[in-house]
Amino acid sequence: MKDRVRELVGRLRRVDRGLGVGGAVLKARLRGHPVMLSHLVTGRCDACCATCLWRDPGGPELDMLEAAWLYREAAAMGITQLVAWGGEPLLRADLPELLGTAKDAGLAVVLITNGWLLPERWPELAGNVDALILSLDDVGEAHDRLRGLPGLFARLDEFASDLRHGSPRPRLLVNTVLSSLNRGALRRVAPIAQRWGAGLYFCPMETGQMRASGFTPLNDDISLRPAELRDAARLVRILKRAGFPLMATDRYLDLLERDPALTGYSCRAPRAILTVQADGTVRDCLRRDVPLADATAIRARGGHLSEVFGSPRYRQMLEDAGTCTACNNPDVLETSWLWDLEFQMLGRAGRLLLG
Repeated sequence: MKDRVRELVGRLRRVDRGLGVGGAVLKARLRGHPVMLSHLVTGRCDACCATCLWRDPGGPELDMLEAAWLYREAAAMGITQLVAWGGEPLLRADLPELLGTAKDAGLAVVLITNGWLLPERWPELAGNVDALILSLDDVGEAHDRLRGLPGLFARLDEFASDLRHGSPRPRLLVNTVLSSLNRGALRRVAPIAQRWGAGLYFCPMETGQMRASGFTPLNDDISLRPAELRDAARLVRILKRAGFPLMATDRYLDLLERDPALTGYSCRAPRAILTVQADGTVRDCLRRDVPLADATAIRARGGHLSEVFGSPRYRQMLEDAGTCTACNNPDVLETSWLWDLEFQMLGRAGRLLLG
């Protein structure tokens, strides 16, 4: 009886959180502004993953004053959440102060990290992180090889185990990138995520980027083939039925099985998410080599970030994105469905965004 009551309470909390996030999305739609700020706080990284398209070790980064301005401007426009990533964000010595400014501005903070530096840095970060996403592409030495960091899995395992008994404890999630380098990894990672008390989601590796000249393939030789992606979707269903904490929605899995190229959606992600690069430029997801704007330049002349949303380039990006299906990760697709306020996504909403 107690287990049934606990399960019911959990469901009610998820529905309540989902409705809260749905309300935040509705307000964002009415304002015509995104609900989430995605900030690549650095392009530097201590790992060397073959699937990564984001490493840029020599690029400039926003300083504290510039980042604080960005977060205040975002909050003033009604953005509710910051996703801080990279590169490896923990390489920034000022990351605790950086995330603290976001919290002071009223933003919920999600931190994505490979976790190598977490054992040393978590005490100074803990109070400013609402959700922590750990990258985990396999277990044991297999994960270490994929990341180029011997001993990484052991460090993550010890940290995550200690985190279960710590306070304050953020919402813990695990992300697994699927490629030909880690076939079948979800079957191995799922028990680890369960032991850590973490939700588990996966992303087929990105196979390229949209640029001004069109789609540019990158590392496609190590991506999974269509039949393998279908198999991955079926495996996820099996693991979910077995009680493992897989977070992929049935709708995403249905599409992955039916159409592994994932072309059956209308992209709304740039409406919901504003992405700012490490150097302060605002990313055009359809022309990643031609930024939409420069946040540092806007700040320097006394302007406001909101002027980005009135620019012809921004409006053109939103229009063009509706027919683009270059992205294959579930966050883009499920955020698009949430932006369209599809009722079935409300149960998932609290996992996509923090209410």
